[in-house]
Amino acid sequence: MADEYTAPLVDLQRRSTAAWDAVEAYRKLVDSQRRAEPRVDTTRGPALRPWTPAEDAGYDQLHTAAVQAAEALRAGIDAAGLDGGYDVTQGLHKAARE
Repeated sequence: MADEYTAPLVDLQRRSTAAWDAVEAYRKLVDSQRRAEPRVDTTRGPALRPWTPAEDAGYDQLHTAAVQAAEALRAGIDAAGLDGGYDVTQGLHKAARE
């Protein structure tokens, strides 16, 4: 099944996956830093500190790039005349891992 997808389309899938992986890695990094710091008191009890404006900006930048990569992938799927359903999505994921 992976043979039916063009190299540019598989590359779009890889870029999209990498972009979303970067968002998740950044979220985990920030959360690990927040967990390492003392808790802050809230009306509900101790909690992790809120994200800083710089952390929010970093997340926003990565998230915007991930959305753009996903939109480019969707456009590539449409341009290839594929339906973008489950089988296509799974096939592209498999092809991108090869």
